[in-house]
Amino acid sequence: MIEQKEFEIELTTLEPIRIGGIASPLSGIDNPIALVGDKPVVPGSTLKGAYRCEIERYLIDTYFDRAAKKWTDKNLQPCIPSTKLSPDENQLVVNGSYRFYNSFQPTGGDIKGEGCHYPCDRKCKALHEICPVCYFLGANGLEGFVKVPFLYAKTAVNELYSANIDRAIQTVKQGTNRPYQLVPDGVKFTGTLTVILKDTVRDRELGKARNLKDDTGGDAWLAGHPRSIDQIIKEFIIDRFVSIKTIGGYKSKGFGKVDIKIKPI
Repeated sequence: MIEQKEFEIELTTLEPIRIGGIASPLSGIDNPIALVGDKPVVPGSTLKGAYRCEIERYLIDTYFDRAAKKWTDKNLQPCIPSTKLSPDENQLVVNGSYRFYNSFQPTGGDIKGEGCHYPCDRKCKALHEICPVCYFLGANGLEGFVKVPFLYAKTAVNELYSANIDRAIQTVKQGTNRPYQLVPDGVKFTGTLTVILKDTVRDRELGKARNLKDDTGGDAWLAGHPRSIDQIIKEFIIDRFVSIKTIGGYKSKGFGKVDIKIKPI
């Protein structure tokens, strides 16, 4: 049996927003927005990325001493869920903000390794834990507790033009006037977030460490920080979604500011 709780998410655009979609040769738009059918959407992947970022920021702001480069509890350190790091991301790992497992750098190549994964494989020098963020959203080989939805809006899509300016003569460069789409301010996007509270078949329950049989350090972060289900939902789900203030691209052009409300259904 699966016991779950659902929440309505309402995202209101305070500025125009733009989340890019795939161009169609029939539309005549160089930079279309994401649509499902004919409805503008905030894709689940976009919302999940913004949500993940807010949990990471909360953990680092709350439990990491930047001056000393030390965590109050190392198990609360978020991972970077990737197999390859940019030099700037690698610096975040070096500085202690994030964890990244089994990292190495081929001669002249990128920094490679892993975020949280299950089980620990032969490359792992020691059994490692699943970070709090991956506990909620899932790690490589391990399902999480939160299913982030697509958010849909009923609105018309607007179009604008973008162009490059010739620095010498201060006019639009020939051939650079390109149309793009946007969703205006004042639009409401809605969707249903699902949180797994208990799964009796897979023997897992929100707020408790999972009984994982294969090689792993598991959900060690929960041992030193016991919380009730209500506390976990407020601290790591409701408050973190509400703290999302921008989404999408073109932020330097005045796009992206949003307000999010979330309530139980």
